[in-house]
Amino acid sequence: MKKAAGLVVFFIGFVHLLMAQDPHFSQFFASPLSLNPANTGYFNGDLRVAANSRNQWPSFNNAYSTITFSVDGPIMQNKLPQRDRLSLGVFGMSDQSGGGVLKENYMALSMAYKKGLDYNGDVAITAGFQMTYGSFAFNRSAATLEDQLDVGGFVLPTNDVATLGNENRKVADIQAGLMYTGLFANDVYFYAGASVYHLLEPSVGFGNNSYPLNRRYNLHSGGYLPLGPNTTFHFSTQYQRQYDYSEWMYGGALSYFIASGDDSYEIYAGMWMRNGDSYVPYLGLEWNGWRAGFTYDLAYGNNKINTPYSRSTEFSLIYQYRKSTTNKGIRCPTF
Repeated sequence: MKKAAGLVVFFIGFVHLLMAQDPHFSQFFASPLSLNPANTGYFNGDLRVAANSRNQWPSFNNAYSTITFSVDGPIMQNKLPQRDRLSLGVFGMSDQSGGGVLKENYMALSMAYKKGLDYNGDVAITAGFQMTYGSFAFNRSAATLEDQLDVGGFVLPTNDVATLGNENRKVADIQAGLMYTGLFANDVYFYAGASVYHLLEPSVGFGNNSYPLNRRYNLHSGGYLPLGPNTTFHFSTQYQRQYDYSEWMYGGALSYFIASGDDSYEIYAGMWMRNGDSYVPYLGLEWNGWRAGFTYDLAYGNNKINTPYSRSTEFSLIYQYRKSTTNKGIRCPTF
């Protein structure tokens, strides 16, 4: 009974926590439109489809489960200068916490314009914007609240204010971002970007409770450095802050390229760190326009308990389609 009561209190805390924080990904580099609207259409091809799935603390009643999906690509390529690019994208996210007690769903429309700063567009600045419409839903049937439990193990009627009033809320929001990219001598590539989410800070919450969805500020950078004919070092970092929560991730991966007939493969292995108290091993595979990634979050240090309750798994899958190799392409962030 003490364990059950503890779970209830913990998930009540989840609800309040999510009012101020967005879901986040360890593979932030594989979720381009949730990182920066300026990433819209910034890839070497005509169409990109990306999907992400994160299961955070699954041993704790599936504490957080997040799925995203996006489609984006350039438009009007024949009507713009060779070094410029205009792109559109659609982004969707579904997130649930506490085994489905709280559910969030978003749909967003993104637009970005890349302005080349040199003749070939190898150095560029991109601005992006995103308009979002979403909903928050509290599933009363899936929740057992603190005042429903007593020492005898009974589930009693509740008088908690969380069950009163409107249990669904719709929100509209705006995001914006900038990104600098550059391809330099010896095929060295670097990018740096900044974005702000929830510019309108819409109100969320249920019943008589209302909380602002605080702005989320992102700073991110990365690039790659060839180490040999088949080997490349990729690196990236992200700092984000939302209300009183901040997170810093940094790391990198080595890739090895293999050509086999008409097919090509690139194998990735690396690791990222989060806030100096968690490490995130990464494995990836790229083949014929597809790239799949897997991470497994692990805590370490004196202030962390490395148990199944503190671990998280994440999968990413990206497909980039290109009509013809004669179409103009751009160097783009991979990590």
